[in-house]
Amino acid sequence: MPRILAIVRDWFQNYRYFSRATICIQGLVFSHSFATHAIVSILITYLTTMWKYPHAQIAVVVMNVQDGVLDIMVIILAHIPRTYIGLFRVIATTNASYIIGLLLLWLSAEYMSEGTASRVFYGAMVLITLGEAGRWAALREFLDEQYSREQNHAERTYDENKDKKDALWMLPWFLGAVIPPFLFKTTWQQIFMISTIAMGVSYLGFLLGFPYYFTYNMTNTEQGQDARPEEVNHLEQAPRVPEQTRSGNVWRLINILRKDERFLIEALAIWLAFLLAYSVVKAAGSTFFFQQMDNLDNPFDNYDPAVYFNVFASFSKYLISFLWNLIPRKWKPSRLRIWCGMACVVLCCLVASQVESHRLNTTSNRSIFWLVPQFFLLGVMEGLAMFGMIDFLVDRVSEGDKVMVAYYGSHTTVLIIGIGKILVGLSVLAFRGSWFDDNDLDTSHLDKYYRALTILTSVVFFFHCCIAFYYYTREELQDETPSSVTIEMVNQNQPQIDPSPHNPDNAFTETLDDRVGLSYLLGQFVGQ
Repeated sequence: MPRILAIVRDWFQNYRYFSRATICIQGLVFSHSFATHAIVSILITYLTTMWKYPHAQIAVVVMNVQDGVLDIMVIILAHIPRTYIGLFRVIATTNASYIIGLLLLWLSAEYMSEGTASRVFYGAMVLITLGEAGRWAALREFLDEQYSREQNHAERTYDENKDKKDALWMLPWFLGAVIPPFLFKTTWQQIFMISTIAMGVSYLGFLLGFPYYFTYNMTNTEQGQDARPEEVNHLEQAPRVPEQTRSGNVWRLINILRKDERFLIEALAIWLAFLLAYSVVKAAGSTFFFQQMDNLDNPFDNYDPAVYFNVFASFSKYLISFLWNLIPRKWKPSRLRIWCGMACVVLCCLVASQVESHRLNTTSNRSIFWLVPQFFLLGVMEGLAMFGMIDFLVDRVSEGDKVMVAYYGSHTTVLIIGIGKILVGLSVLAFRGSWFDDNDLDTSHLDKYYRALTILTSVVFFFHCCIAFYYYTREELQDETPSSVTIEMVNQNQPQIDPSPHNPDNAFTETLDDRVGLSYLLGQFVGQ
């Protein structure tokens, strides 16, 4: 009980932090969360409503390709700030495009015909995709950077700062996700309008907070010089940021991986599992899962159930992550977290297959609540596998590289997932008319598709378990081998009792042998 109370106390203390800089950024995070949960994550339902069933599967292809391009753009935009223009300018530019994209959706839905609105949609999606990618590439890192500079955490470790930084992001993100389910009986036009206004107001607040931000330009970065607004005096006495938070890019991550061959091979194997299994299920979760709702009984009249299921999946992701973090560190290796996440990938496909078979084979008891388990597993697998991959990378690098690896390791994983989503979109287009019917979801073979995904993810899961077990045993042997070698060397170099008289001619040789053996032993201990 005292341990639980200590955890709760620390949890509340993490959320008790306010400053002028972080508040301005958190306002933007709040608006992004609202727009994401109310619109962006469920745009497939808007497309199917606007285009109707003659283009239902084209809508799936469009959303998968859009999600894939978004994930790929994240790592591109993440590399730009550290190389050319800085985090603040990336955030300002991408959020301006995000607001314009939402505005176009609002105007097209409110004042344009369906044909014109469908054409405007593509332009709006390009701008929204750029804004979404800018958020994941720069906004989180910018918020973390402001907090680190304000608190002067140069001497604190990555783990000591992680909980506080996570809380700074999670609080506005949670509040932004809570609001959409309470917007009862709102039309798409109203949702677009509210999101556009919310993003505009928070964006203005973000720009007004510029005098309080700690920024630096890339021309002075190599010399470690901060570029702060000269008119703000308190910024001149601001603490310097630890170098680990502001240096590095994806090439540095690659160089770190190349230094350890086993680390590189295992990371590539896990990323392959993300490509072949995780990304496929994520693509289905953002498209087909929502399309299944149209053919199930919705007990809530005039309410869009997609919002509730989307928020539910998001909450389950962060809930499982929070519960996992309560486990003592020695009991939760990162490999186990990824393993549990991949197991949930298989279970999600299996449950979706059973639900779809039940939906097709019965005319009664077709409640929409049958979809709850698969949306729950969709969130759990992300909270375990995605965050577990970040932990896996961070745990295997030095303290000075942990922050950089956390950012760019996450971006690289998202890149892999994005490639998988694009491949899924192309496969849906290739099998359109055979497995996927535009006219009626009931005549599509979605249950067979889910069964095929279950087989695929099971094979990938088995492959992942073999790789993880192999490298786990190798690490165990590596941990044990130095001790046995050291003992053996000690036994070999122990002085032997020689009954024969001492030979003066061999004194120099014996002394040299002893020194070489001692140097070897010291090298073994230092190497440990």
